[in-house]
Amino acid sequence: MKEESFVVYGRNAVVEAVKSGKEIEKVYLQHGKFFEPELLSFLEKSGVRFQWAKKRQLKKLAGTEKHQGIVALLSPVEYSSLEELLSETFRKNGFFIVLDGITEPQNLGTIARTVESFGGVGILLPEKGGAPLNQVAVKASSGALFHLKVCRVPDLSEALSQFRSSGGTVYSVETGGEDIREAEFRFPLALVLGSEGGGISGELLSISDAVLTIPTVGKTPSLNVSVSCGIAVWEVFKSFGNGL
Repeated sequence: MKEESFVVYGRNAVVEAVKSGKEIEKVYLQHGKFFEPELLSFLEKSGVRFQWAKKRQLKKLAGTEKHQGIVALLSPVEYSSLEELLSETFRKNGFFIVLDGITEPQNLGTIARTVESFGGVGILLPEKGGAPLNQVAVKASSGALFHLKVCRVPDLSEALSQFRSSGGTVYSVETGGEDIREAEFRFPLALVLGSEGGGISGELLSISDAVLTIPTVGKTPSLNVSVSCGIAVWEVFKSFGNGL
Protein backbone atom coordinates (compact mmCIF):
# COMPACT_ATOMS: atom_id res chain seq x y z
CA MET A 1 0.00 0.00 0.00
CA LYS A 2 1.82 3.10 -1.20
CA GLU A 3 1.71 6.38 0.65
CA GLU A 4 1.04 8.27 -2.61
CA SER A 5 -2.43 6.74 -2.87
CA PHE A 6 -3.41 8.78 0.21
CA VAL A 7 -1.95 12.13 -0.87
CA VAL A 8 -3.48 15.02 -2.81
CA TYR A 9 -1.52 18.22 -3.39
CA GLY A 10 -2.07 21.57 -5.05
CA ARG A 11 -4.72 24.14 -4.12
CA ASN A 12 -7.42 23.18 -6.61
CA ALA A 13 -6.98 19.44 -6.11
CA VAL A 14 -7.24 19.75 -2.33
CA VAL A 15 -10.30 22.01 -2.51
CA GLU A 16 -12.05 19.64 -4.89
CA ALA A 17 -11.20 16.65 -2.68
CA VAL A 18 -12.85 18.41 0.26
CA LYS A 19 -15.89 19.41 -1.81
CA SER A 20 -16.33 15.85 -3.05
CA GLY A 21 -16.78 14.57 0.48
CA LYS A 22 -13.55 12.58 0.58
CA GLU A 23 -12.43 11.67 4.09
CA ILE A 24 -9.57 14.11 4.74
CA GLU A 25 -7.26 13.09 7.55
CA LYS A 26 -5.34 16.37 7.63
CA VAL A 27 -4.24 19.24 5.42
CA TYR A 28 -0.70 20.62 5.69
CA LEU A 29 -0.03 24.24 4.72
CA GLN A 30 3.43 25.63 4.06
CA HIS A 31 4.69 27.79 6.89
CA GLY A 32 5.34 31.38 5.78
CA LYS A 33 3.30 31.11 2.59
CA PHE A 34 0.25 33.35 2.16
CA PHE A 35 -3.13 31.66 1.88
CA GLU A 36 -6.24 33.74 1.38
CA PRO A 37 -8.57 33.82 4.41
CA GLU A 38 -11.34 32.32 2.26
CA LEU A 39 -9.38 29.09 1.88
CA LEU A 40 -8.68 28.77 5.60
CA SER A 41 -12.31 29.56 6.38
CA PHE A 42 -13.42 26.93 3.85
CA LEU A 43 -11.28 24.26 5.53
CA GLU A 44 -12.56 25.20 8.99
CA LYS A 45 -16.22 25.20 7.93
CA SER A 46 -15.71 21.83 6.23
CA GLY A 47 -14.40 20.38 9.49
CA VAL A 48 -10.99 19.65 7.99
CA ARG A 49 -8.02 19.61 10.36
CA PHE A 50 -5.03 21.58 9.11
CA GLN A 51 -1.63 22.56 10.41
CA TRP A 52 1.40 24.51 9.26
CA ALA A 53 4.49 22.64 8.12
CA LYS A 54 7.91 23.34 6.65
CA LYS A 55 8.46 23.28 2.90
CA ARG A 56 10.70 20.21 3.07
CA GLN A 57 8.04 18.28 4.97
CA LEU A 58 5.49 19.04 2.25
CA LYS A 59 7.97 17.92 -0.42
CA LYS A 60 8.43 14.64 1.43
CA LEU A 61 4.67 14.10 1.74
CA ALA A 62 3.87 15.01 -1.87
CA GLY A 63 6.95 13.48 -3.43
CA THR A 64 7.43 16.65 -5.47
CA GLU A 65 8.19 20.36 -5.06
CA LYS A 66 5.14 21.29 -7.15
CA HIS A 67 2.69 21.11 -4.27
CA GLN A 68 1.80 24.85 -4.19
CA GLY A 69 2.30 24.83 -0.44
CA ILE A 70 -0.70 22.63 0.33
CA VAL A 71 -0.90 18.85 0.80
CA ALA A 72 -3.88 16.79 1.97
CA LEU A 73 -3.72 13.32 3.44
CA LEU A 74 -6.79 11.25 2.64
CA SER A 75 -8.07 8.76 5.15
CA PRO A 76 -7.93 5.17 3.87
CA VAL A 77 -10.95 4.36 6.03
CA GLU A 78 -14.42 5.88 5.90
CA TYR A 79 -15.36 7.28 9.29
CA SER A 80 -18.58 6.36 11.06
CA SER A 81 -20.78 8.83 12.92
CA LEU A 82 -21.04 8.72 16.71
CA GLU A 83 -24.65 7.61 16.36
CA GLU A 84 -23.60 4.65 14.20
CA LEU A 85 -20.91 3.59 16.67
CA LEU A 86 -23.19 3.81 19.70
CA SER A 87 -26.16 2.22 17.96
CA GLU A 88 -24.10 -0.81 16.90
CA THR A 89 -22.60 -1.13 20.38
CA PHE A 90 -26.05 -1.20 21.97
CA ARG A 91 -27.37 -3.56 19.31
CA LYS A 92 -24.59 -6.06 20.01
CA ASN A 93 -24.50 -5.29 23.75
CA GLY A 94 -20.78 -5.07 23.06
CA PHE A 95 -17.86 -2.69 23.55
CA PHE A 96 -15.70 -0.09 21.87
CA ILE A 97 -12.35 1.51 22.68
CA VAL A 98 -11.68 5.19 23.37
CA LEU A 99 -8.17 6.54 22.75
CA ASP A 100 -7.28 9.68 24.68
CA GLY A 101 -4.01 11.31 23.63
CA ILE A 102 -2.72 8.37 21.59
CA THR A 103 -0.70 9.96 18.78
CA GLU A 104 1.27 7.08 17.23
CA PRO A 105 -0.42 5.48 14.19
CA GLN A 106 1.44 2.21 14.91
CA ASN A 107 -0.31 2.00 18.30
CA LEU A 108 -3.66 2.87 16.73
CA GLY A 109 -3.28 0.08 14.19
CA THR A 110 -2.17 -2.52 16.73
CA ILE A 111 -5.05 -1.60 19.03
CA ALA A 112 -7.52 -1.86 16.12
CA ARG A 113 -6.27 -5.36 15.36
CA THR A 114 -6.85 -6.41 18.97
CA VAL A 115 -10.31 -4.83 19.14
CA GLU A 116 -11.46 -6.50 15.92
CA SER A 117 -9.99 -9.88 16.92
CA PHE A 118 -12.03 -9.97 20.12
CA GLY A 119 -15.35 -8.75 18.74
CA GLY A 120 -15.20 -5.06 19.53
CA VAL A 121 -17.44 -2.69 17.61
CA GLY A 122 -15.01 0.14 16.97
CA ILE A 123 -12.76 2.94 18.13
CA LEU A 124 -13.61 6.46 19.27
CA LEU A 125 -10.96 9.13 18.60
CA PRO A 126 -10.68 12.88 19.22
CA GLU A 127 -10.68 15.21 16.23
CA LYS A 128 -7.59 16.95 17.59
CA GLY A 129 -4.56 15.44 19.27
CA GLY A 130 -5.15 11.89 18.08
CA ALA A 131 -3.14 9.52 15.90
CA PRO A 132 -3.54 9.96 12.15
CA LEU A 133 -5.42 7.20 10.42
CA ASN A 134 -2.89 6.62 7.66
CA GLN A 135 -1.19 3.78 5.81
CA VAL A 136 1.01 3.04 8.85
CA ALA A 137 -2.06 2.50 11.02
CA VAL A 138 -3.78 0.38 8.36
CA LYS A 139 -0.72 -1.83 7.92
CA ALA A 140 -0.26 -2.27 11.69
CA SER A 141 -3.93 -3.26 11.96
CA SER A 142 -3.52 -5.96 9.29
CA GLY A 143 -6.67 -4.57 7.69
CA ALA A 144 -8.74 -4.68 10.89
CA LEU A 145 -9.52 -0.96 10.56
CA PHE A 146 -11.66 -1.78 7.52
CA HIS A 147 -13.93 -3.93 9.71
CA LEU A 148 -14.43 -1.52 12.60
CA LYS A 149 -16.55 1.56 13.11
CA VAL A 150 -14.00 4.33 13.54
CA CYS A 151 -15.36 7.65 14.76
CA ARG A 152 -13.79 11.04 15.44
CA VAL A 153 -15.55 13.57 17.67
CA PRO A 154 -14.77 17.14 18.81
CA ASP A 155 -15.22 16.24 22.49
CA LEU A 156 -14.63 12.76 23.92
CA SER A 157 -16.22 13.57 27.27
CA GLU A 158 -19.40 14.82 25.62
CA ALA A 159 -19.61 11.68 23.46
CA LEU A 160 -19.10 9.39 26.45
CA SER A 161 -21.63 11.32 28.52
CA GLN A 162 -24.14 10.67 25.74
CA PHE A 163 -23.23 6.99 25.81
CA ARG A 164 -23.69 6.80 29.60
CA SER A 165 -27.00 8.68 29.56
CA SER A 166 -28.28 6.07 27.10
CA GLY A 167 -27.38 3.22 29.45
CA GLY A 168 -23.75 2.46 28.57
CA THR A 169 -20.92 1.98 31.07
CA VAL A 170 -17.51 3.70 30.86
CA TYR A 171 -14.33 2.11 32.23
CA SER A 172 -10.94 3.84 32.24
CA VAL A 173 -7.73 1.81 32.36
CA GLU A 174 -5.36 3.82 34.54
CA THR A 175 -3.09 3.47 37.56
CA GLY A 176 -4.58 3.79 41.02
CA GLY A 177 -7.82 1.98 40.28
CA GLU A 178 -9.28 -1.40 41.15
CA ASP A 179 -7.66 -4.59 39.91
CA ILE A 180 -9.01 -5.22 36.41
CA ARG A 181 -9.06 -8.96 37.14
CA GLU A 182 -11.74 -8.36 39.77
CA ALA A 183 -13.97 -6.15 37.64
CA GLU A 184 -17.55 -7.17 36.89
CA PHE A 185 -18.13 -5.62 33.48
CA ARG A 186 -21.53 -4.20 32.61
CA PHE A 187 -22.37 -4.11 28.91
CA PRO A 188 -22.54 -2.28 26.63
CA LEU A 189 -19.32 -0.57 27.60
CA ALA A 190 -16.58 1.80 26.51
CA LEU A 191 -12.98 1.14 27.51
CA VAL A 192 -10.83 4.28 27.74
CA LEU A 193 -7.06 4.16 27.25
CA GLY A 194 -4.57 7.02 27.59
CA SER A 195 -1.00 7.71 26.56
CA GLU A 196 1.94 6.38 28.57
CA GLY A 197 3.12 9.90 29.33
CA GLY A 198 -0.07 11.84 29.96
CA GLY A 199 -2.50 9.10 30.90
CA ILE A 200 -6.24 9.70 30.72
CA SER A 201 -7.51 13.25 31.16
CA GLY A 202 -9.13 14.17 34.45
CA GLU A 203 -12.37 15.02 32.65
CA LEU A 204 -12.71 11.50 31.24
CA LEU A 205 -11.74 9.91 34.56
CA SER A 206 -14.41 11.95 36.32
CA ILE A 207 -17.20 10.62 34.11
CA SER A 208 -15.99 7.00 34.21
CA ASP A 209 -18.07 4.47 36.11
CA ALA A 210 -14.87 2.78 37.28
CA VAL A 211 -11.09 3.12 36.97
CA LEU A 212 -9.37 -0.20 36.39
CA THR A 213 -5.68 -0.99 36.84
CA ILE A 214 -3.56 -3.73 35.30
CA PRO A 215 -1.36 -5.01 38.14
CA THR A 216 2.35 -5.49 37.42
CA VAL A 217 5.28 -6.68 39.52
CA GLY A 218 8.29 -5.62 37.42
CA LYS A 219 10.46 -2.52 37.69
CA THR A 220 9.38 -0.85 34.44
CA PRO A 221 7.05 2.10 35.15
CA SER A 222 4.29 1.34 32.64
CA LEU A 223 3.11 -0.81 29.76
CA ASN A 224 2.89 0.29 26.15
CA VAL A 225 -0.68 1.37 25.42
CA SER A 226 -1.20 -1.33 22.79
CA VAL A 227 -0.09 -3.98 25.29
CA SER A 228 -2.39 -2.52 27.95
CA CYS A 229 -5.21 -2.62 25.41
CA GLY A 230 -4.58 -6.30 24.69
CA ILE A 231 -4.73 -7.21 28.38
CA ALA A 232 -7.79 -5.07 29.09
CA VAL A 233 -9.72 -6.27 26.03
CA TRP A 234 -8.97 -9.88 26.98
CA GLU A 235 -10.51 -9.26 30.41
CA VAL A 236 -13.57 -7.75 28.73
CA PHE A 237 -13.73 -10.60 26.23
CA LYS A 238 -13.85 -13.21 29.02
CA SER A 239 -17.15 -11.65 30.07
CA PHE A 240 -18.37 -10.76 26.60
CA GLY A 241 -17.09 -13.74 24.65
CA ASN A 242 -19.90 -16.10 25.60
CA GLY A 243 -22.35 -13.74 23.98
CA LEU A 244 -20.65 -13.77 20.58
